[in-house]
Amino acid sequence: MKSEPPGAHAKTQAVGARRHTRAVVRMLAGAIVLMTIACAGLAPIFAHAGGSYHPGRFVWFDLVTDDLDEAQRFYGAIFGWRFQTVGPSPGRYTLIENGGDRIGGMFVRPPPAGATRNARWLSMICVNDVAQAVRYVEQAGGSVLVPLARIAGRGTHALFRDPQGAVFGVLRSDTGDPPDDPVQDGDFFWVDLLTTDPEKAAGFYAGLAGYELSELQLAGTAKRIVLESGGYARASVAPLPEAVKQPGWLPYVLVSDVRGTLQKAIAAGGTVLLEPRAELLGGNLAVLADTRGGVIGIVNWDTQDRDAGGKR
Repeated sequence: MKSEPPGAHAKTQAVGARRHTRAVVRMLAGAIVLMTIACAGLAPIFAHAGGSYHPGRFVWFDLVTDDLDEAQRFYGAIFGWRFQTVGPSPGRYTLIENGGDRIGGMFVRPPPAGATRNARWLSMICVNDVAQAVRYVEQAGGSVLVPLARIAGRGTHALFRDPQGAVFGVLRSDTGDPPDDPVQDGDFFWVDLLTTDPEKAAGFYAGLAGYELSELQLAGTAKRIVLESGGYARASVAPLPEAVKQPGWLPYVLVSDVRGTLQKAIAAGGTVLLEPRAELLGGNLAVLADTRGGVIGIVNWDTQDRDAGGKR
């Protein structure tokens, strides 16, 4: 049997990862274009916003999926979300509602060639000026995947890839952001960036959205860098686990029963990627994948922190 030269396996893996990344980027960029068309003339996404903005806050989350009906069935079953679809097929856009408030959206994009399924969550950060964010990303070593676009009702957005390869977006809504009120079950609660160089990545996002940085060590986890703005912790940056191929943002939804939510996810056809562990937030955190491969976290935070207006 012919032996591989030293490093050949690692090189093959790296080539495969680059191809996977390019396919994902093409899928996301194309999906955003379709979503832009579908959302034309959309009613304001934040019905209760008061016109104020919270730069650095993750204000919106979009699921790109190849099966919109299946996504609604799955997430409705585990979180109790409701959905409102706008626009004609195939470019229709579906708003996600929790407790009467809009928290995100879903739209369809066929999977890349050779893939049997594909779904990705996109996390959107509020910024003061989207055009300025575009210039910053280009100058700081990132890349623009979808240029600045304005959609009546939604606002102005753009989609980027950071210097380590994580995809994210920025959004300046037309009506302002929702207030920093206490988070309710079923709302997006937190976002983790898993990346190859946490310090450099934290510096990149600090320059983008004006974050203040601090370090945090939670039991059972690696040291992470917390991104803070407006007196609130907004997200954290952590080392990329060995099992994860590509840097990316992982959003978490607040639930009151992690194990019960996982049971619902399994019953709906989902997959548990990270089981609750006693040494990790006392078993109050888990990560799962939906039936099309979209990855999302769930967390049960302490009641007193929920009542602190989102400060954590």
